[in-house]
Amino acid sequence: MILAFSSCRQEEASPIRNVKAGPTLLRVQAGDGPCVSYTYFLDNQKKSLGSVFTKQVLVSFSDGLSTEAEADILAKYEFVKGKNGQLSSNSAILHNVELTDGLNCKEVERAMRLLAGEAAITYVAPYFLNEDGLLGISNEAIVTVQDGQDAALQQLATTYRAEVLMQLSGKTYLVRVDKDSKGNALELANFLKNKPGIAHAEPDFVVSLQVSEETTYPVVTRRSRLALAQ
Repeated sequence: MILAFSSCRQEEASPIRNVKAGPTLLRVQAGDGPCVSYTYFLDNQKKSLGSVFTKQVLVSFSDGLSTEAEADILAKYEFVKGKNGQLSSNSAILHNVELTDGLNCKEVERAMRLLAGEAAITYVAPYFLNEDGLLGISNEAIVTVQDGQDAALQQLATTYRAEVLMQLSGKTYLVRVDKDSKGNALELANFLKNKPGIAHAEPDFVVSLQVSEETTYPVVTRRSRLALAQ
């Protein structure tokens, strides 16, 4: 039962889409300054996620791409080691993409923006490592509306360039985002907090098992309150 996450939205077109992007260039483009510390709300209590995990990110691709085509896209970026497993949300296949060693959190945030600049990549989001384990932000959020406020959620989702995917039960809905939305599922949940007509919103999380400092194994585990409802 968990969480809300930070975002990696496509804020600008990548200036190096057609050439290899390595850690050195990432370092220059990321610039100086502190890393962002991300938060979410659980039962109206603010929880800290800290800065983004620097070993891997979540990526989804356009439908119909072959495994080889996906690998070719990632091969353009020298900060990517390759894919390490996948799992499915209700609306996408999410791939764990391993990153090269030595990146810091600002460089990973920049890397996510570069990946989101690829036409064939539809979603990019970070992982976070804290006391709850290794948690990734899926492309979906779980939203509960107040009585009679279904239309309010639809309007807010349209404003955010998100999609109300399905009704889970009663007043609870599953909302989908992609890289063209204003933010990822964590940012959507934080955006919806305290909005008129919204009772509760939180991202649906991907849980991975961290076996060592270098290796993670994805676990097909449902996330957040959605897991309890199924």
